[in-house]
Amino acid sequence: AVTTPTRKAADFLEQTIDISGVIPISCGIDMSQYTAEIGPREEKRIVFVGRLTSEKRVGDVLRAAARIPDAIVELVGDGDQRAALERHAEELGIRERVVFHGRTSDEDLRAALTRASVFAIASIAELQSIATMEAMASGLPIVAADAVALPHLVQSGVNGYLFEPGDVDDLADKLRRVLTASPEEYLRMQQASLDGVEIHDIERTLDTFEKLYRGEPLDA
Repeated sequence: AVTTPTRKAADFLEQTIDISGVIPISCGIDMSQYTAEIGPREEKRIVFVGRLTSEKRVGDVLRAAARIPDAIVELVGDGDQRAALERHAEELGIRERVVFHGRTSDEDLRAALTRASVFAIASIAELQSIATMEAMASGLPIVAADAVALPHLVQSGVNGYLFEPGDVDDLADKLRRVLTASPEEYLRMQQASLDGVEIHDIERTLDTFEKLYRGEPLDA
């Protein structure tokens, strides 16, 4: 059997090389390790988790946040673009509203997700995006670039919104929609993220791989 994390990646393999029947199986996350704090937030906290590298386009998140005066940005992760992003935050006049956590413990990462209002990812190079799944398991609405595998995780208008990659105006607009949503709408998006990530629970992934090894038919 040939497997890959997403249907999009499976389609790419089948179209690119002489192969068929590629099976999409999520990398999976342990949902039990994440805590969802259901309900509206007192502060508007935008969180990103991942490498601070160029393909992640974290600068787009900073530029969008600069257009939302009371938003706080938490960046969890490190990378070769950190110094440039710190300078960019200064240039945008929002350095005091941006927290660069760098590398953190798993506990601190999960705490950042739990207290956030929304998860933002502007990356154009995600094969699956474990970080987005972790945010969903933390009950967060997602604002993500409409690129590669992210549309597999985000249903625009359901558990968050997709935006045109590279369009900072669109990103800022979608973040505002989440951050200014009514309590009922915010709760609906939170629940949609929790429901949508269940298919990616690690136990389901392991069960699927075990069936492959045993030669048993897979669930549809």
